Amino acid sequence: MEFIVDKSLRDLGIKSVVVGIAKHVNPNAELSSNFLKKKKEMEEWALNCNLEELLKSPVIQGYTDMLQRVGRSIKKNPPTVPALIRNIQHRGSLPHINSIIDIYNVEALHSLLAIGGHDFDKIEGDLEFTVSQKEDVFLPILSTEKHVSKTDYVYRDVKGVLAWLDVRDSEHYKFDDETQNAIFIIQGNANTSVEMRLDALERIRKDLVECMSNIEFSTYVIQTGEES
Repeated sequence: MEFIVDKSLRDLGIKSVVVGIAKHVNPNAELSSNFLKKKKEMEEWALNCNLEELLKSPVIQGYTDMLQRVGRSIKKNPPTVPALIRNIQHRGSLPHINSIIDIYNVEALHSLLAIGGHDFDKIEGDLEFTVSQKEDVFLPILSTEKHVSKTDYVYRDVKGVLAWLDVRDSEHYKFDDETQNAIFIIQGNANTSVEMRLDALERIRKDLVECMSNIEFSTYVIQTGEES
């Protein structure tokens, strides 16, 4: 598999994409006590978070700037972390889905980064990060099919779109009980450094290792306009 980051993303402020691949994961692994403590702390933070103030943070502002640049409504398509926090505040808790998702959701709250998580083995061919440049369709997790405009930024394989606008991931590539290998993708924005995104992947790696001892984890940084 090659990672291809199209130069069309440069105009949106994406100069590189950071990728982490975790092999031999266990979605049903028992989470460590250290992680559960961190999860509880982040849950409490989210429940008491002032969303209006959060939207002013440079990382979140970077995502809203990208959405506005391609003409998408922030109200209808809020950045990932504010949407997650609204969900937590509505539910009264951070929902448990499986151990892999819990780990990268907690990291998203910690770093404010939009983190794409997918079953690595469901991807076919190369992975392309690009402004769509064509009309397309996309099936988000637990939702109905959405239209992809030519100006929307996505990443996709030969079968279709894995993630749309960095706000929704695809039903067809989601983690399930049979997942053995995972891929985590952080495109970031003009306000997120490579170091910041690599630090986020390192925290994900550490949390995975604490409950899945056979993990093999590798990271990649692909510059815009390059293949890797």
